[in-house]
Amino acid sequence: MTGKLIGLMLLAVPLLKAAEPVGLLSLVSGDVQLIRAGESAPVAARTADLIGPGDRLLTGANSEATFLFCPESRSAKLKAQGEVQFDAASLTLKKGSLAEERKVPTCRLPASLVLAAASRMRAGNLRLRGTAFVLRAPANTVVTTLTPEFRWDPVENATSYEIKLEDREERVLWKAEVPATRITYPADAAPLAWGQRYRWRVTAKANGEAIEDAGTNFQVMPSDQAEKIRSAVAELEKQRIADPSDNGVLFLQAFLYEDNGMLDEAVRAYSDMAQRMGPQEWVQSRINDLMGKLGWDRLESGRPQ
Repeated sequence: MTGKLIGLMLLAVPLLKAAEPVGLLSLVSGDVQLIRAGESAPVAARTADLIGPGDRLLTGANSEATFLFCPESRSAKLKAQGEVQFDAASLTLKKGSLAEERKVPTCRLPASLVLAAASRMRAGNLRLRGTAFVLRAPANTVVTTLTPEFRWDPVENATSYEIKLEDREERVLWKAEVPATRITYPADAAPLAWGQRYRWRVTAKANGEAIEDAGTNFQVMPSDQAEKIRSAVAELEKQRIADPSDNGVLFLQAFLYEDNGMLDEAVRAYSDMAQRMGPQEWVQSRINDLMGKLGWDRLESGRPQ
């Protein structure tokens, strides 16, 4: 019995790996269908659908679909009456033609992102126990700058906020009191260091008396990694400006942020996608998962819930 069980477990490994996505549909228009690997019946494709190895994409008359294919860091549009098959390392055009093909600066899907049945996706709002005072940024995340902007939610009846930043040895590097709910780390404060972790705390006050308090931490990315991220983000911004309708840029930004531990930025990018394209199970699942890691019980004001 034990031998059979081990054999089944070994057989399951490649099946699990086969479920890892290789790309996604960034825009779908008209009659577009997906035939999943191992299936024969097509299903209607939607914007933000994940693509797995072995999946086939088909477009009908007057229809088209734009996709990201990460093994080749590539974006392209499948024109009408076309068919393309996606494999683990390459894609094959079986019918029709591709247009608007281009390389993208980064297309690495987060390791935690896997294809799953819709029944296993738990969409909806995330609610956590704890203080209602939420520190927004940078909270439990990584930053690419030595002068980050600190943001937090307003506290009812608060007239001012005291912010304090400490290093790993709990030495106070900077302290300030402000009436607003955001402030940028000043250039004349004690300099932060690349690759180091810091803790910050905000105390909400009403007429000088403390009424609420919350703390969190963040890490400054190593300088060489930070430079690569900033360069990739700048290139993606150029593509977004060149074509504001290209959803692929939003996906790539979210993946880039999440893969590099910039969780608050990833949540905002995923939230922008949800607002722009409507509900998608895996997008909401990513938002909920990242919010849990950030310690947020809700999105920032003005963001979709």
